[in-house]
Amino acid sequence: MTAIAIAAGGGGDAVTAAVLAHKMPALGVAAIMAYSWDRLMIDPEPGPRARADFRGLIDHGGVSEVLPTSSLRAEGQSTLPRLAEHVAQPLLLMDIRPGTTGLAHQVRCAAAVFDADELVVIDTGGDILAAGDEPGLRSPLADSVALAAAIMSGLPTRVLVAGVGLDGELSRTELDGRLNAFGAADSGTLTAADVDAFAGIWSWHPSEANSLLAVAASGWRGFVETQRGVVVDVTSAATRIYQVAADALAQSSLSALVASTSSLDEIEQLLRERRGYSDIDIERDRLAHRRRPRRPDRDALDVIDRYATDADARSVDALTIRRVIELASATEPAATEALRIQLAESRSDNFKPPLYLVHPLQNLRRPGH
Repeated sequence: MTAIAIAAGGGGDAVTAAVLAHKMPALGVAAIMAYSWDRLMIDPEPGPRARADFRGLIDHGGVSEVLPTSSLRAEGQSTLPRLAEHVAQPLLLMDIRPGTTGLAHQVRCAAAVFDADELVVIDTGGDILAAGDEPGLRSPLADSVALAAAIMSGLPTRVLVAGVGLDGELSRTELDGRLNAFGAADSGTLTAADVDAFAGIWSWHPSEANSLLAVAASGWRGFVETQRGVVVDVTSAATRIYQVAADALAQSSLSALVASTSSLDEIEQLLRERRGYSDIDIERDRLAHRRRPRRPDRDALDVIDRYATDADARSVDALTIRRVIELASATEPAATEALRIQLAESRSDNFKPPLYLVHPLQNLRRPGH
């Protein structure tokens, strides 16, 4: 079998797709498809980028490949070109401006170009499992459209979910209920050997759920505070890989809602009618109200130190680097890089990307946790 891997949630899931392709060669992953949908601290444009936003792509006739030399035409950065340097498979852009039907056409083109006869939709965290009405669900758009497009392509499709619970959206009870409902099959465990080759990516990539999956596979255990203060428990359960029936999942999730759409605007409007807002509305609101980005100074270290002390008192073992960036308001590329350098020089015991240890002398590898 030869497969196209579809990173359901964006560039971070593309890393996990590469990890699973390496661990499970029987999948036959010939190429990885991913959105260019980065956090506002990297790309200030809300929502996913389209082909027209890039220069330097390779047109494969209906689907475009991202190269290490590709770049956005306007302000902002995409993590995909840099990621293309680190993954073995060609990295293809998922453009949802033409809606689910347009994305399904891109998927069919990718399968034709790479002689693939199967699709593997990959999600880290498990929000792809959501029915759509869970109170903690924050970002269903990307996953729902990716799954809907895969089904609409007409190609045989399987869904793999790893790092269950690491995105901090659905509760473990909700996730277990959905896994059981779909008769999810246990498809193995990620280990340090599976993720070691990709470790360098987390020195710059902002994905939280996917980096925490790598942390879990490496053997680290503990409570990690992520963006906006959500605390995630990194346990051995996060290293499990599950296979879920794609058709049944699509029929009982928001994928059914967004199927047959012909534009991103239409997708957003359907989500607003169902949920009151779309994922991109949240980003627009954050952009309008976020604190002005600033270059880090000595005061930034004081802010981080005080917060780390408080987090330690709350039994939090680590912060994600993204959370630290958020605390320091270093939310633009140059400021982010300057903060990383500052932390590496001045807080080297704490700064262990993708984690910032709040108490570096504490033994956080808790057997059996």
